Amino acid sequence: MSPIANGNGKRSPRGAQGFTVVELVIVMAILVIMVGVVAPRLQVSPSRRVEGMAHQMAAHLELARSNALGKRLMTQIVFDETARTYTAYVDHNRDGNVTQIDAEVSAFPEFGSRELERFVDFGQGNASPVPGDPSLDAVTLTSATLDLSVQGVPEPWGTMGTVYLVHRDDADAVMAISIASSGSFKAWRWSPGGQEWR
Repeated sequence: MSPIANGNGKRSPRGAQGFTVVELVIVMAILVIMVGVVAPRLQVSPSRRVEGMAHQMAAHLELARSNALGKRLMTQIVFDETARTYTAYVDHNRDGNVTQIDAEVSAFPEFGSRELERFVDFGQGNASPVPGDPSLDAVTLTSATLDLSVQGVPEPWGTMGTVYLVHRDDADAVMAISIASSGSFKAWRWSPGGQEWR
């Protein structure tokens, strides 16, 4: 192949010609093969995706409990199964009522309104209820609401419940967050092989 003339009518040296079409096709084929080999390894499994969301939610609930206790403010967390969200409302004016208005969400910007991760929904999937909670609901709290007192414990006293999370495409990928009457939270993982919670 002869050297190509540049804009000044001078011929460019052999090294500055660029790539041929064949070379570009070979490089593209190698890239496609590499992506095909590496991409499946980078995908997050359904169970890991649900587990990550459960641990994140448990951390948010603990944050709400700490906020209620530390600032002595009643806090309410509302779980909306349809919208796939959970939102914290704070008794910002200390009138003893939470009315689920925007100002109560804004009073706790560290929490606000959270949406479940992609492909994760509220639900039990193929799992049985966690020990001590016989309900088949996705959120077993009354009205899907957790009320925390200024002492950071669920109200009314003795309230307990569970929030279940399931992967949209794998009914065996299930996690649960149990809420104790003391205000502590525990994440459970469903083991479909052993048909038990761990």
